Amino acid sequence: MTKRMPKRGDFVKAKAKKNNAGKDLSLKGGGVERKTQIRLKSLLDIRRFMARVLNDLDADKISESKARTLGYLCSVLRDIIKDSDLESRVLKLEQEALKHDNAR
Repeated sequence: MTKRMPKRGDFVKAKAKKNNAGKDLSLKGGGVERKTQIRLKSLLDIRRFMARVLNDLDADKISESKARTLGYLCSVLRDIIKDSDLESRVLKLEQEALKHDNAR
């Protein structure tokens, strides 16, 4: 009988299991508790949020690492919003062109 070699994450998993024994680890409300959820649905929302992040970083309320992470995620979200907006505009133009062709 051969003994299994431990995998890379086995030690971390065992330690986490030991430290969290008996604790409720379920995420209620979608994760970390906060009074209000951040809703970023437009480019204006993202601009305002990034201004808040910049002010919080300047006041040493958040770490540079967290500000960098939030900035990166906002840039990804910005691209998604732009692409989504462009997609809906193209779809609308295609539908109008199709109506125009059918009217002939």
